[in-house]
Amino acid sequence: MRRTVAEILINYLLGAAWAIALFGAVYLFWSFLPFGFLIAFIAAIFGSLPGLVIVVFLEVASLQFEKQRELKKQTRLMEAIRKELQNVTVCDN
Repeated sequence: MRRTVAEILINYLLGAAWAIALFGAVYLFWSFLPFGFLIAFIAAIFGSLPGLVIVVFLEVASLQFEKQRELKKQTRLMEAIRKELQNVTVCDN
């Protein structure tokens, strides 16, 4: 299966977004740990949110590429079926 440059770029950015989410969570967790575990845990959740939002947007873009690829495949199949049906009806007449 061939992938376009845009799909490769989206996959690369998806990995970077996961890294940003993880880094934000770990950094804020360790920064707020002196204030208590619960506060550090909440800070880690908020620290991971920007990266996770980017992950969601990139996943949606990736799904759109997959949807487009699937629609192209279905269109080719439907055109082949239509062509076969036209051949059958021409031969019957």
